[in-house]
Amino acid sequence: MSTVHPPPPPGIDIGPLPRRSVVGLWLQFCLQWVWLPFRVVWQLFDNPARDCVADGHGYGKFVLTPSRYRLERSGTREEWEAWADRALGQGIAAATFGVMNAIDHYNTGKTRYQVKGDGLVPSTTIRRRYYRGIGAEGLAVLAARRGWQIDWRDARSSEIHLSQIQPGVTG
Repeated sequence: MSTVHPPPPPGIDIGPLPRRSVVGLWLQFCLQWVWLPFRVVWQLFDNPARDCVADGHGYGKFVLTPSRYRLERSGTREEWEAWADRALGQGIAAATFGVMNAIDHYNTGKTRYQVKGDGLVPSTTIRRRYYRGIGAEGLAVLAARRGWQIDWRDARSSEIHLSQIQPGVTG
């Protein structure tokens, strides 16, 4: 696929984000076992539909693993690209699966609605922790390779929304 993507609007910083503080990372890594039980209980009562799909649905998404700690401390651009690409792949797979399930559901004849053509567009979100080392520009290139594009209006928020590029629609 192409790596061409819609340009960001002027004034948006699209480069790599600053590294997290050494002290903050170390504290998170060491103290996560104290707050993890509280976070797990909170998750039981929270709405998982709002979660970033790339995080997964298990409790492991709350843990700062040694490999991610190393990535956050001293990861190279190539390592960040691999990390972001893996998260993007999981998000795209889940979004595509969700759209296919919705189309199957509505076209069974059990509902009064039907989906015809490309009425539903797969979309997903990727949190900042997955693309910190490559920035929004790097994520846009990875997404374009897969036939997806970034919604640049979200480039300043904690997560970026992406959608599949539709033929004949400019973004």
